[in-house]
Amino acid sequence: MIRILPEHIANRIAAGEVVQRPASVVKELLENAVDAGATQISLTVEDAGRSLIQIADNGCGMSAEEARVAFQRHATSKISRVEDLDCIQTFGFRGEALAAIAAVAELTLKTRQEGQETGIQLRIQGGQYIDESEVSCPVGANFEVRNLFYNVPARRKFLKSDASEFKHIIGEFTHMALCRCAVEFRFVHNGQELYHLQPAPLKQRIIRILGKEMNREMVDFKANSSMVNISGYIGKPADARKSSGNQFFFINGRFFKSAYFQRAVLNAYQGLIPEKSWPSWCIFMEVNPHEVDVNIHPAKTEVKIENEQMVFQILQAAVKEALGKNSLGPSIDFDMEGAPLIPPLKRGLFAPPPKINYDPLFNPFNEERFERPLLYDTPPEIFAPATLPQALPPPVFQLKGKYLLTPVKSGLLIIHIQRAQQRIRYEYYLHLIAGRGQESQQNLFPQEHCLDPAEVLLLQEWRTQLLQVGLDIRPTGKESVTVYGLPVGFATENEDVASMIDLLTTQLLEQTTTLRQDSAHGIALALAVSECRNDPGPLQPEEAMQFAGKLFACSQPEVSPLGKTCMHIIPIQEIDQLLN
Repeated sequence: MIRILPEHIANRIAAGEVVQRPASVVKELLENAVDAGATQISLTVEDAGRSLIQIADNGCGMSAEEARVAFQRHATSKISRVEDLDCIQTFGFRGEALAAIAAVAELTLKTRQEGQETGIQLRIQGGQYIDESEVSCPVGANFEVRNLFYNVPARRKFLKSDASEFKHIIGEFTHMALCRCAVEFRFVHNGQELYHLQPAPLKQRIIRILGKEMNREMVDFKANSSMVNISGYIGKPADARKSSGNQFFFINGRFFKSAYFQRAVLNAYQGLIPEKSWPSWCIFMEVNPHEVDVNIHPAKTEVKIENEQMVFQILQAAVKEALGKNSLGPSIDFDMEGAPLIPPLKRGLFAPPPKINYDPLFNPFNEERFERPLLYDTPPEIFAPATLPQALPPPVFQLKGKYLLTPVKSGLLIIHIQRAQQRIRYEYYLHLIAGRGQESQQNLFPQEHCLDPAEVLLLQEWRTQLLQVGLDIRPTGKESVTVYGLPVGFATENEDVASMIDLLTTQLLEQTTTLRQDSAHGIALALAVSECRNDPGPLQPEEAMQFAGKLFACSQPEVSPLGKTCMHIIPIQEIDQLLN
């Protein structure tokens, strides 16, 4: 039987698309504040948005009648006719945000227009009007959103940790603050002011939000054409990071995501940055609004551009030209410290050519060379999993420093070194967390690292578990931490530690809610993946034997902690077929 859904059910369904997490509320309300012409916007958040999200602005405000209508579905002041959809220049236009937010939270609005003596206050709970009254308030709008998803427990249950949700809120705030440099922004979380951004040029706004090191890392560039105008800042190749955090695209003042245009920028960096490294950028595109469709995604984070292939080529060429113009290509730096002093050759002195010593009777195919096999340093009983060989007979070969190969009774055993290393370190850290932990190797000179406030909060949240594995990281400010100790054996180079923290925070933020139920798994996984981010390189024969022994001593040697295959046996029958 077909029926029309009641309004409150329809709003609840729409909220599932518009309001996915607290950051969604922040995004919609910030966009409305900017569209209202605000020059001052204040964001206040408690408990990563679970308890309170409050946004106050000095925009145009609303009349009492407009405020009442604003919470109905598809109520908007941004468009009035269908032709307006072909030239959208505002952030919001669908008129779904306020109705969706009010359907899943307790919402209070105070608003007043210029020329009115008093404003209006509306209280809505779960999509139902509670009351309305006149209030004294400044010109503009003040939205208070409390107890988000209080009436949708399933959605609230699947929110991630406070640090993870706060990271998303930081992202939405960053997007808006970067594309509206003429607006003053203030951000307070749990009573602590994180940002107070005065109007400033783009570069100063970037430095204030992303950190003072961006002043050194980024260079400006510009490219104008009849199709698109491109400007912004790109990072130097030498400062590429292990994660893709500081990458921002804006089109006509709107943030958007695009793997397609991301590839254009990365193509320009090809050969200049290591594999699996990411440069930073903040790129603005200006195109004719008639040539951009922003109505292809519910969250409005994707756009469709006419002639995007041409824009791709222009963007790639502009970035490549900027890299070349600023001489940001790789350079050769010879370290002469400790090098021997080579005296100049005296005129007339004869230098005889070097003699090569060799054995003319050497035969590389002489089987006597293999008569003394290497012995295991590990007891043979650890090589006894159910489906695995009883022992690894020598010799053990290496392929490009990435695989170990050795013959076994049933065929050829191949071990993926990096994944096996992750499994070994993962179980090692699990052992430390389950036991009494281990002492840190204290740094002689503690290292300070700049992070965003969400990452500082995240590391503070997991400080106890990190100490158990020897990682002593302490917050030293709103946007920095200091590393006082590292796990025994961990690299102590400043760049290695920075990469480790970068990958560690990324791993922790990407964990699902199960991380809070199994903290040991989350910490061990994050540290193992961070520590084993690169191939270990060639191993000596004895090291290869010991490495294989450690792997087979693990509880699950067949798979990495990320669920990927660590080893595989090619049966002798398959090898016979290949050579037939």
